[in-house]
Amino acid sequence: MLKKIFCAILVLAFLTSAQAIELPFGFSKFGAMGAKNVILIVPDGCSVPIWASIRAMTVGVDGQLAIDSLPVNGRCRTYSADAMITDSAAGGTTYATGFKTRNGILSMHAMTTRGDSLSGKALPTILEKARDKGIATGLISTAMIQHATPACFYSHRADRDWYNLIANDLVDSGIDLIMGGGRQHMIPMGSVGPELGASKREDSRNLLEEMQSDGYILMQDKVAFDAYEPEKGDKVLGIFNPGHMQYELDRAKDTNGEPALWEMTEKALELLSKNRKGFFLMVEAARIDHAGHDHDTDRFLWDGIACDKTVAVAKAFAEEHPNTLLIVVPDHGTGGPHLVGLTDKTSEEEKLLSYNEAGFPKYRLDSEGFPIEDNGRPLAIQWVDWGGHTGEDVALFAMGPNSELLGGLVQNTYVNRVMMMHLGLIKTKDSDDDEIDY
Repeated sequence: MLKKIFCAILVLAFLTSAQAIELPFGFSKFGAMGAKNVILIVPDGCSVPIWASIRAMTVGVDGQLAIDSLPVNGRCRTYSADAMITDSAAGGTTYATGFKTRNGILSMHAMTTRGDSLSGKALPTILEKARDKGIATGLISTAMIQHATPACFYSHRADRDWYNLIANDLVDSGIDLIMGGGRQHMIPMGSVGPELGASKREDSRNLLEEMQSDGYILMQDKVAFDAYEPEKGDKVLGIFNPGHMQYELDRAKDTNGEPALWEMTEKALELLSKNRKGFFLMVEAARIDHAGHDHDTDRFLWDGIACDKTVAVAKAFAEEHPNTLLIVVPDHGTGGPHLVGLTDKTSEEEKLLSYNEAGFPKYRLDSEGFPIEDNGRPLAIQWVDWGGHTGEDVALFAMGPNSELLGGLVQNTYVNRVMMMHLGLIKTKDSDDDEIDY
């Protein structure tokens, strides 16, 4: 009896003193026990001016977006192993694996020659390591799910454009929740799927049916998405378009209807949080990048607003689940946008208004918080004479345990190490347990 009392006193003393002392490195103040979660949001191709632009449009220049309310702010270097300006394959690989590689390569080491599989060696990803530990996993993208950024988390290929091979990898990935576009690479050659999307495969495999046979719940439109109620242990495959999903500005016109990025994220969090071991979720706001390539100002801004709404959903979840690390960081910038005022579209020729004429724009918002353009005078983004990626540091925002490690200027590879440490997949952020022998 005395021994039991003594042990109880020791336990009580430890629990009491733990509140007054700093916990060992790698453990948050919320404690080392219980499920730990990571939400990584990647606004692909997103440069800093987008946040100032959508802030002015929606909450006013002195208002606060969801992303503004995340307590940790930093900057992230974006260069790849072979170029000052990265592409999404090399950029995504850093977040997925913690190592830099060459442009065009998916989660294979930097000695890989693009297009030559024999020259490469796979780099294990955070999603694969989490899955193998029983941690729930999810991938969401408004691009094709076989596109570079999401593919980096489950595929190891010497060329990002091998979409059919990448789609094959998805079948065996074991990911709990998958949502995005890319149906054309998952249906048999010669077939036509919903929305008249013709197959781009060169074989007779039907990957959608294969994954259904493996227990995945398949949804291909908004009706099926809305009807789905997450249950513990579900595996979900949502493929909502033949190619990329719609820009937010065009989403209401989609033939069969598709969910918004924030809606997919909300449903994913509901499902993945049922796993008692925690989860890893990557959410890509992919079409910011596509609009940047095209210098399409309206679609660039509307997809930025959709991303901020997604951040709001993730932030609300993280506030209710204190062991959640939330990180929002692009892989690179695209198109070189600058906020320069307003454009007058009322005349036959569009023109940039003067500083005084531009003033502070006032926009009416619709029921979902998107601007209704007043008087044909949307915000003006001035683009550089270049439609490709850009090499500047990108803005990083974070909250939750270990987020303080991401303040200041960090490497993109370091983001992976902090996430893996938080999930208990490596011992410390500087762990070399997984160094690759080239």
